[in-house]
Amino acid sequence: MSPSLQSYLAAKRTVDDRALNRRVLERFSDELAGIDDPARVVEFGFGVGTMIERLAEWGRLPERTSYRAIDRDPENVAVARAQVSDRLEPTEYRIVDDHDSGWAATREDVGTVEPDGVETADFGERTDGRSIALTLEVGDALSPETVASDDDAGRNDACADAVIAAAFLDIVDLERALEAIAAALEPGGLLYAPITFDGATGFAPSHPLDDRIERAYHRHMDEIRDAGASTTGRRLLSSLPEHGFETIVAGGSDWIVRPRSADEGSGYPAAERTFLEAILETVDEALAAYPTDVLEPADRRAWLSTRRRQLEESELSFVGHHIDVLGRLESD
Repeated sequence: MSPSLQSYLAAKRTVDDRALNRRVLERFSDELAGIDDPARVVEFGFGVGTMIERLAEWGRLPERTSYRAIDRDPENVAVARAQVSDRLEPTEYRIVDDHDSGWAATREDVGTVEPDGVETADFGERTDGRSIALTLEVGDALSPETVASDDDAGRNDACADAVIAAAFLDIVDLERALEAIAAALEPGGLLYAPITFDGATGFAPSHPLDDRIERAYHRHMDEIRDAGASTTGRRLLSSLPEHGFETIVAGGSDWIVRPRSADEGSGYPAAERTFLEAILETVDEALAAYPTDVLEPADRRAWLSTRRRQLEESELSFVGHHIDVLGRLESD
């Protein structure tokens, strides 16, 4: 059976951990630390919650953070709701509230009841030390309804100090996403976009069909898939100024998955075999969308069979190239 989306998202936690560009992450953390308390963070495409878990475990969030997590897949949000609080328990942070919907719009509103009757998270006297007021939402982060409209005074009370879009911008329409992110941010707000795919997929050992497979896979991203592109990382760098952002820092963040060496043990670390199974399934589904004059089904099956055998025998390695970007929405 193919891994579920939720299994894949959980399995890639350790792959992302290694890949994340530390220089970009540290600058993001430093910028967050300079924001008034509490820092208001929105994550687009929250998945099963691995980013907030990582930021808390690595001590990258301010002492008090109001964190709004949005994902359009109800199963992702259900898994996150069931697991995130427990996984954060060993960290210095504590979840002080968790609501199905609602958003502590302004710093002054934290601890009040919103007009729609949804009680927002209350930091107050409820916890000592570091805390996260977490809101989990099922929804389309790019929908205009997700971001509150400006009031008569031109002020958007739902704006955030930072938007996180991890492994997200390469699977959506980039221009539409940047418009939504700009609308969600305060002037001077941050966009942290790590693990943004940028045009290289490779497997080892080499196979005679590798070049054709990679070209077809990337072409599927560019021409056939509903949204996203194979060179989103470099496109992001050029598109940010067009949407009012300056690039603060950027750097590479490659996925590298390989079997353990003899002195490290056997097989793959953590759940990374599941991650590779999901990658092979994704490539195969993309290639299956082509007519036979582009790629013969027999060639596709032969390539996939070889890769699956190599995975089963712990011989398969994989590399995917990404770019991490930190940007700032310029003030008017």
